[in-house]
Amino acid sequence: MKRFKSCKQIPAGFPEVALWSCQQWLAELSCPAQLLWNEREVFACFDGWWLTSDFFPVAQVSATGCLPVHYAARLRIHGQFGQTLPADWLFAMNYAENKAVSLLKLIRVLHLLNHLGRNGAALPLRIDLDPRICHAFSDRIVDFTAQLLDRLLLDSQQVLFLLFINQHTTDVGVGLTQRYRENGHRMGLGGFGESADDLQRLWRLEPDFVSLSPRFMRRAIMYPQVREQLLLLMPQLVAQGFALGVEGIVCGNMLDIARQMQARYYAGQLVSTLLEKQRNDHDVVCA
Repeated sequence: MKRFKSCKQIPAGFPEVALWSCQQWLAELSCPAQLLWNEREVFACFDGWWLTSDFFPVAQVSATGCLPVHYAARLRIHGQFGQTLPADWLFAMNYAENKAVSLLKLIRVLHLLNHLGRNGAALPLRIDLDPRICHAFSDRIVDFTAQLLDRLLLDSQQVLFLLFINQHTTDVGVGLTQRYRENGHRMGLGGFGESADDLQRLWRLEPDFVSLSPRFMRRAIMYPQVREQLLLLMPQLVAQGFALGVEGIVCGNMLDIARQMQARYYAGQLVSTLLEKQRNDHDVVCA
């Protein structure tokens, strides 16, 4: 694929010293990994698949406009013939422990380097932790993450994590939350509302923020009863001190519902469009 034709010159805006340092570090893993790059991004090849980083902005919304507060990272997996695979597919493969841990470290490096090169260091990066993907090995890369931030000259407050847990991974999720917090990271609880035990997990983790499961926003548009329940419950959580995040916002009605729920963090196609329009309008005024 043309996108994955590497070049020698490091893309503009990327920290050259940090990139070469990470390249050498990854080569020393038990299962060595290598970074590649083109004119605009860093990518990697793993087990015949191309790995890239994607990002979407998360913002605060008010009557005066949108204020971006952090970016959220997404792993993209591409086949040799251009096909794109779900990010959890690769992790479902039965890798040996050393190879799986090396892969997770590679992805952590990939996201942070691309964030610095493409988004800059002004806003934090959010990384999602999914029990289907990495809970078996996540504890192994907490210290690696701290060392990586040192190499990139980033403070722990510049990286936050959104944790997805279920009835099978609650205990390990609590331990993982504690370890990341000891390193100074903010922690959120993702997929809220997917399980009947979510309130119990909320009290156990006491997260810094809560992200509502995106499917509830779609259902809230279609079913008035779901909308009424959300508008009843979510403001109560906010009143108890939990910062609410709502993602998957694709229309004005969804945005209005999120605001009625007193959400603090907003994301989705509509939010990205509003931020882009806001930037363009600002550029026109400045010009």
